[in-house]
Parts: sequence; C-alpha cells; structure tokens
Amino acid sequence: MLKHTKKLFSLFLLTSIVMFIGCQEEPSVITPQPGQNTLQKETSFTLPTGATIVSATLKLYQFIGNNQQNNIHRIISPWTELGVTWNNFAGAYDPAIFGLFIPAPSWDDDTLSIDITTLVQGWADCSYNNYGLLIDQLSTDPSFERSIFYSKENTNPTLGEHAPYLQIILSTNDTIEVIAIADAYINSHPPNDFTNYGSSPLLNTGYLDGYEKQALIRFDIQCTPNGGCTLTPGYWKTHSEFGPAPYDDTWAQLSNGASTTFFLSNKTYYQVLWTSPRGNAYYNLSFHYIATQLNFLNGADPSAAQEAYDAATILFNNYTPAQIAALKGNNPTRQQFISLAGILGNYNEGIIGPGHCD
Repeated sequence: MLKHTKKLFSLFLLTSIVMFIGCQEEPSVITPQPGQNTLQKETSFTLPTGATIVSATLKLYQFIGNNQQNNIHRIISPWTELGVTWNNFAGAYDPAIFGLFIPAPSWDDDTLSIDITTLVQGWADCSYNNYGLLIDQLSTDPSFERSIFYSKENTNPTLGEHAPYLQIILSTNDTIEVIAIADAYINSHPPNDFTNYGSSPLLNTGYLDGYEKQALIRFDIQCTPNGGCTLTPGYWKTHSEFGPAPYDDTWAQLSNGASTTFFLSNKTYYQVLWTSPRGNAYYNLSFHYIATQLNFLNGADPSAAQEAYDAATILFNNYTPAQIAALKGNNPTRQQFISLAGILGNYNEGIIGPGHCD
C-alpha cells in the first residue's frame, strides 16, 4: 500500500510539473525562500590532518531516468550557478571519465550512488582545480530522451531535501556528507543556449527535441597540499594543450599556457621544451626550469629547489640562447647554467625534494 501510495504521489508530482511545463521545453523556476534549507549536511570539507579519503560517492536523487549511460567529467574552468549557459560554458570539461551510472527508466525518486573517489581525492590534495563536475549522456542519439534529477533548489518535500551531495568515507572511519553549493544545467537548444538554468528545481542530461542538456554540480572541497610530488620535463612537454598525452591543466596557470613566451628566448614554453639542446647549456637549464615551475604550480613543496630556481630566473632575465651558446666550456656563466640544471633536475626526478610522482 505504501509503495502504491508513493507511486501515486510521484505520478501526481510528475503531472504537476508537466502542467507547469505545458508546451515549453524547460520547467518553471521555483524560487526558494530565505531560511528554508534545513538539510543537516556539511557545506564545506577539508581533509583532516592524518586522514585519507577511502571513498567518495556522489549521491543524486533521480526524478526520471532513461536507461542510458551518464558519465562524470571534471570541469576545467570557473562558472557561476546563476550565470552559466551552454554558450559561455563552451565545453570546458576534461573528456576523461571519472565515474558513470545508468539511471533506471522510472520516476520513483531513486537515490543513485556514483563512485567519484579519484576526482574528489584530486580536489582535496590540490591535484585538480575544483571547478566541479559535469554529467552528460554517453549516447549522442537524440532519440533517447533526457534523464532528470533533483537540484538543490527543489522544494519537494522541503528545500534541499533532495539536493546532490557527496558521501566521503575517511581512513579514520568517519563519514562526512557534503551538500552541493552550486548546481545548474545547460541547454544546447537555440536560443536557450544563452539562457541560465541555475535556479531550476531540476537537473537534466540527455536530449529533448534533438538538443543536448548537461548538468553541472560543484562542492566546496578545500585544497590541502600534501607536499606534492614532482614530474620531469618529459611529462610536462607531452601533457600541454598541444598533446599528445592528456592535458594537465597546471599549464593553464601560466599567462598563456604552453604558448607563454619563455623569457628572452623568442620561443614559447612549448617550443623551448621541444628544442634540441645541441650542447647549449641554456636549453638544458630551461627544460628543468620549466618542469620545476610547473611542479611548484602543481603543489609540490618548493623548498629544496627554490634557491636554485630563483638563481635561474635571474639568468634567464639576462641572457638569450645565442649568448650562452657562444660561451666556451669553462666559462663561469655557462658553468652556472649547468650547475643549476643539475639541482633542478634532481628536484624534478625526486632525488631531492618531495619525491617523484610514481
């Protein structure tokens, strides 16, 4: 009897939303009243000292499913809940899949559990910038209708009761639940690709009338560097926006990414890394300097290499590749380039400093 009553209520709720929608594509926005959110979950998470994340599970409340695989991606650019649109978001997510699930074809208010441990660990230890996650449907066949989930703005039965949240289990046996601080969906259907749906009570993925929708969710996971680890020039030169390996968004922290001009070289960082030294000590140092700089930006403890890095910065501000190439082997300036390259190389390879990333 209880199950039957629940289904009748769900059907009534669906009918009510359909009545709101009418012939429109998007549901009416329900504006929450201040002070309504009584959900007892954390709004922010910082990894406690000495603890590690055992698992992190995304919890979604399904309203309607379509039996199609949905993938979780890492968002790589900032967005705001009340400002994001399909047009200005512009596909700013990592194509790598950090989790997946298949929402069942029902409207039973099912609670979905999706393992996204790797992504949350990356946010917590500063490996990834935390711009949230994106959910999209794997199939691009527009005949598959959308799936719908509750957003944090939904008021059924009370505001936030069915909001997306993270369930984080720690090595200390503590379980922390962290509610989303922002969620929205974006819609590719012109002219709605310029419309913001951050106040919608529902999140959509999949297709409607042949146009795609994607859902965005962000949690306040505080970044706590753990000393980090280092990577070599060989890693960094292959993981820029130019490939061929998957993009490491640490590059985005430079003013123009891998296309940033490298001091007086008249070349970009990317070009410098792919230049054959041919005995020029300038390039030997530049390779390790760039890797060290990116390792610093990626959260590696800089203390073991900071002095050498600062000395190298002074050299690069004063010399061109041609000037160093013209120096004889025993020239003191050339020897300084070689010495600093050795120190920074030891740092990048993990011989000194926090250690190499295994």
